[in-house]
Amino acid sequence: MELFVLVAIILVTYRVSLALNPWVACSKCDGKPKKQGAIFSYAHHICDKCGGSGQQLRLGRRLFRTQKP
Repeated sequence: MELFVLVAIILVTYRVSLALNPWVACSKCDGKPKKQGAIFSYAHHICDKCGGSGQQLRLGRRLFRTQKP
């Protein structure tokens, strides 16, 4: 019974954490969505994974689908 209560507390705490902090830095661009070109350094392109925002939803937020971003 004590294990069940401990797991429930951990899950509730994790859900609160997801609600307060839903975003993390993009795993592909590390939060820097504009990458410089390899040859022409003045040119840049936008990260295709995060769409140029530099952020993505946390895994738990995507799994539980708690709210729309």
